[in-house]
Amino acid sequence: MAASELIHLAADLSHYHTDYLWKMPGSWQGYPYYSSPEFYEDIARTAARGVMDMLFFGDSGGTPEDYGGNHHAAVRYGTKWPRHDMMPMIPCMSRVAEGIGFGITMSTTYHHPFHIARVFNGLDHVTKGRIAWNAVTSRSKNEAANYGYKKMIEHDVRYERAQEHLQICCLLWDSIEPDAIVLDRESGIFGDPAKVHLLNFEGEYYSVRGPLPALPSPQRRPVIIQAGQSGPGMDLAAHYADLQFSTRRTIASMKAHRAELDTRLAKFGRGPGECGILWSVRIQVAGSEGEARAMEEHYLDSIPPEAGLIELSSMYGLDFSRFRRDMRLADVAAEVKAQNVHWGSFEEILKTTDPNLTVEQFGRRFMTERILVAGGTPKQIVDKLEQWHFETGANGGFMLARGFSAPGNLQEFVDHVVPELQRRGLSKKKYAGATLRENLRK
Repeated sequence: MAASELIHLAADLSHYHTDYLWKMPGSWQGYPYYSSPEFYEDIARTAARGVMDMLFFGDSGGTPEDYGGNHHAAVRYGTKWPRHDMMPMIPCMSRVAEGIGFGITMSTTYHHPFHIARVFNGLDHVTKGRIAWNAVTSRSKNEAANYGYKKMIEHDVRYERAQEHLQICCLLWDSIEPDAIVLDRESGIFGDPAKVHLLNFEGEYYSVRGPLPALPSPQRRPVIIQAGQSGPGMDLAAHYADLQFSTRRTIASMKAHRAELDTRLAKFGRGPGECGILWSVRIQVAGSEGEARAMEEHYLDSIPPEAGLIELSSMYGLDFSRFRRDMRLADVAAEVKAQNVHWGSFEEILKTTDPNLTVEQFGRRFMTERILVAGGTPKQIVDKLEQWHFETGANGGFMLARGFSAPGNLQEFVDHVVPELQRRGLSKKKYAGATLRENLRK
């Protein structure tokens, strides 16, 4: 991905069907709830109308059991639950909307590299080169148990395995040379065996003979996304990722993050332009910033009082229901760190939030303020996006987080914010190429 003054645009659809959106006015109206692809097909059409680069699905194979020590809150309120496999939606969406790319999550912790390499090769063919892989290391205790593990694999070991996992996937995608397929009907030669290569890979965690038994796909390998913000996570992104997904909250921390990623990229012989960052941002279109804040307060008043604590528990693998509500945020930091689950993002919160906030106070704020926020008129929103983009190196763009309705939040962004971005020459008016990789390079 090359550095560009253009702002690349993506939307995070990970929990569009849960996290209280299911009950908000304007959400899912006119669609069968979660049982058919029409809703997601229309989202794809909307995103393509806004010439957005990608729709993104985060995922985990577990049911949240952290708050209260069981699954009751997650099921009762629809918080990060259910978690259907969204991969079957991708072919449906790609057929109705040209140009838009699709990011889908699969874990390096529980899926074999041969399986992932084969699946994403197939998805790249089906989408005609518009697929991205969000390569994650799983951190959910319930997910570990679902895959037969009595306890989670230790954090640094998960990333050691991930390094080897991605190495194998890339070798498998490269095991068939682009011109290996001959298709000479007269001679009867289908392919050139000299251009199909065994791996015979023997590593610490995996043994893979190869080659990948598939034709080279349009992108050869998918666009690779990585979101880890710990040291090992940053190394994994620097080594393999085309894009990093980040939740920094201030310009100062965004700049520091970009500088650290650039340093780590150099360690692997890569330049800054080879890995862009999509900064997560929540956008609320309104008549003014004050009106946007009022909409935020209305949303917070309409969800359960413990919603933020449930969200914190799921995010950091720790039961926040057992903490006194008057405990300060700083008082629980050591326990959060001990879980080694998204510690990088919690550390960011400690640096950018009053550490004397109580757990209860921060729980409420966490629902709307854990990432960048831009609310108000389209001009006010784009002023912020433009500032953030250029002050952090103009190397990537933004991932639109969930708002207060689905799909209304995305429709408002495309109808009102995108035209202002385009008017200023900050986002594309048409797709640059046929593949996601081509579009990310422009």
